[in-house]
Amino acid sequence: MIRKSALVSVCLLALVAGTVSAKPKQPPAPARAYIETSYLTAPRTAGAFQLTRSKYDPAAKSAGAGFHYAMTAHPELVIDVFVYPAGRHDTATALADGLAAFRRDMASAVTEGTYSRLDELTHAPFVLGDKAARASAPANGVDAAVQATIAESERTPGEKLQLDLRLQDGLRLFSNGYLFYKQLYYFKVRVSAAKDDIAQDRFDMLADQAARTLVPAIQVANVGGCADATIHLDVNDTPERNAVELVRQARLQMGFNCHASVKDAGLDQAADTADVVEITYSADDWASR
Repeated sequence: MIRKSALVSVCLLALVAGTVSAKPKQPPAPARAYIETSYLTAPRTAGAFQLTRSKYDPAAKSAGAGFHYAMTAHPELVIDVFVYPAGRHDTATALADGLAAFRRDMASAVTEGTYSRLDELTHAPFVLGDKAARASAPANGVDAAVQATIAESERTPGEKLQLDLRLQDGLRLFSNGYLFYKQLYYFKVRVSAAKDDIAQDRFDMLADQAARTLVPAIQVANVGGCADATIHLDVNDTPERNAVELVRQARLQMGFNCHASVKDAGLDQAADTADVVEITYSADDWASR
């Protein structure tokens, strides 16, 4: 059973910055940029997937970085993960906006001649993580609400598009697109293969596997003012409701993966096993919302 008093202590410690305990004697320093630098870390091996190349153009920061993966057992698959800045939004708004942009990009690809035809076959939610997988003793009251809040925060909602593509040379492709909002960034996964090279049910299974493996494996650590957080509680609420709200806000802040410094981000050994893309922003590139 999760005890409310213990939970409050843990969540307060988990925040990289909390409420100010005393007024500063000197005028406060100018606020930091919301994000000064983001570090995109893509493992060279994630399950059955191997990173073959990464791409980032500092002149096009808004496009983020791209990571190309392959499966030794299925060389016919083309697997790409694109990680690009989204900003701070609620998840539903971020996914709606991101999906609309995704569809515009696909329409532009047809207009520009990348594809001779593109049909969207299906669109469905695609969630990473399963709150039902958290086995625990039966809980009641505040414990049950806290556990539900934690379980919900561990899920990453997303969207899946199943596409039918035809290239200019007539080659027809299976292609699935997946979109997620995580750590203040969009994660877009594209998996494609020629229809002559693989059966559709096999393709769909492997494409889903790629999304479920690579999106949790690739991380974005942010350094900047986003590390500063204050929890807001309603003094008129019950202690039980405030305990749940405390957990919700603490988990939300932790999900941004924001740190006050590179050292705090724990990236010292990341380059040993992963490609790390560093994106540096100017003060006006990001806002908190």
